[in-house]
Amino acid sequence: MRLQAPHLKHGLCLCLAGILGAACTMQSRFSPLGKSYPPRPQTAAVEVFQTGAPAKPFERVSRLDVHLEKTHLVPSSFSDALPELEKQARLSGADAIIDIRESKSSIGETRIYHVTATGIRYRDSR
Repeated sequence: MRLQAPHLKHGLCLCLAGILGAACTMQSRFSPLGKSYPPRPQTAAVEVFQTGAPAKPFERVSRLDVHLEKTHLVPSSFSDALPELEKQARLSGADAIIDIRESKSSIGETRIYHVTATGIRYRDSR
């Protein structure tokens, strides 16, 4: 049986989409740094300080980690990890994120992107 060109093209697109879609894994977590706080609502805003720290008093409440692995065809950036970083901050009861550290590496065909940060809670919070 001979495939027509449109079917072949469609099959290659599906195959490529399947490969790219399955080629990404993400892991994230938080670790309390002392006293535990209740999670904040999913819709709560989380401030992100890529450099420096807020002027108002705060305490460090959690260490945040986001780890991404993708094929070498799909690069990672901070914007890929930010939603998950904010989610972990909310789960840990944090109001904001500081001390952001990024690391990038690769092993064979896999690009690894890892972000660590500190979740903070303002002292005047609830």
